[in-house]
Amino acid sequence: MGLNIGASGVFKTFIKYNAKAGRWFLHDSDGDKEIPMPLGFVADMDNIATGWMKYQEGQAPQRRFDPDLQTPAPSPGEGFKRGFVMMVFSARFFGGAAEFGGNSIHLANAFKDVYAEWEAGRGNNRGKLPVIRCDSVEPMKDKHGTNYRPKLVIVQWVDRPNDLPDVTPVEAEEVWRGGPTQTPAKSPAQHVAPPAPSVAATAPLSETMF
Repeated sequence: MGLNIGASGVFKTFIKYNAKAGRWFLHDSDGDKEIPMPLGFVADMDNIATGWMKYQEGQAPQRRFDPDLQTPAPSPGEGFKRGFVMMVFSARFFGGAAEFGGNSIHLANAFKDVYAEWEAGRGNNRGKLPVIRCDSVEPMKDKHGTNYRPKLVIVQWVDRPNDLPDVTPVEAEEVWRGGPTQTPAKSPAQHVAPPAPSVAATAPLSETMF
């Protein structure tokens, strides 16, 4: 039996949405690169996880996940915000399967709405996953200035892609089971103009959309 120490050597590809800029990014072993608004990606709603997250530039994210969707974990401390994480798939926009999530209130609110849409439709689409489309963003003004909420909608239901495993992206040690809290510092927000809506937004729906 091996020792549970050291690094696994497995690098995760993940997708980030920057609400301050209204832009999407893919992070892999080469770093961050901006990608177009995804006009279609399969979302593994069956394995979505919620919890507390803290992101700081140049540092690995700090995360504490809820034991389940009905039992919120306590806040680890200052600077943490509620968010979600899930696996998504798009060969066209993400290059395959990737982890996606965040703790922006505008991203979270957009996903709360599309999650409710999924809950309402899954009974008629048993065994299938939703294809979510984002073709524009909506400016939202608050005390922090102007942020951008992605406009998300379910446009299709498909079988689970072979390259999208039916597993949670959350590590067991990230799930709260009762433990100490942390109190990190806050980071200032930076805002830029969002990208223009995609010119391909009117493309007909098909399997190749993701």
